[in-house]
Amino acid sequence: MRVWSLLVTVFGDLAPDRPLKGPTLSAIMAEIGIKPEASRVALHRLRSDGWIVSEKQGRTSLHALTHKGQSDSDAARRRIYGDIHARDAVLFLTTTPVDLDSTRFAQIAPRVFMAAQDAPAPQNAIRLIPDSLPTWLGAQIETDQMRDAYKSLHAVLTDITEELADDLTALETAALRVLIVHGWRRLTLKHPDLPRAAHSAEWRGHDCRMLVAGLLARYPRPDLDTIKPA
Repeated sequence: MRVWSLLVTVFGDLAPDRPLKGPTLSAIMAEIGIKPEASRVALHRLRSDGWIVSEKQGRTSLHALTHKGQSDSDAARRRIYGDIHARDAVLFLTTTPVDLDSTRFAQIAPRVFMAAQDAPAPQNAIRLIPDSLPTWLGAQIETDQMRDAYKSLHAVLTDITEELADDLTALETAALRVLIVHGWRRLTLKHPDLPRAAHSAEWRGHDCRMLVAGLLARYPRPDLDTIKPA
């Protein structure tokens, strides 16, 4: 687990629009099992990248997202927390072969790309709306690695849903949310957001989205001011 990436999830989920106190952040990271020195190195990297800013308030450090950090976080927010309802897909026929963002466009044939209905049209492309989606599409747009990753995440989310108690402390809730969102974020941002009909029967991405939405509603963001270091 890349600690800097985990911190991105911490700020994006728990403190997208407010500073996070150093002791609170340390308590959350320790609850997850991250050592203090690893957190310090990761914070330094995010500051160097212009993603967070840190300042002192008395003897306490405050960490917050920069404008860049907020902008990047907001750009991913709809994909991470978006609704679980089916979305329509569109096809784009380009005039020449082009390289498009693989996290938004799935290439299904030379010069033919599939994307969610709100994707921006490539320059000079023809926009087509399919009447239906054939069953062979799944094999075209999925990889074995992503199918297996979603299968593993689905098993973990199912266990949490069925086995975990509701009476968690604020610290436990914060750590749990971070781990849920992080596991989901690192998968859902790697591929186009297409309707279930575009995928194979083995694809568990949409099932994971439903479980994530249910768990985040079940374990809402805690009051960070109630989290104290051990």
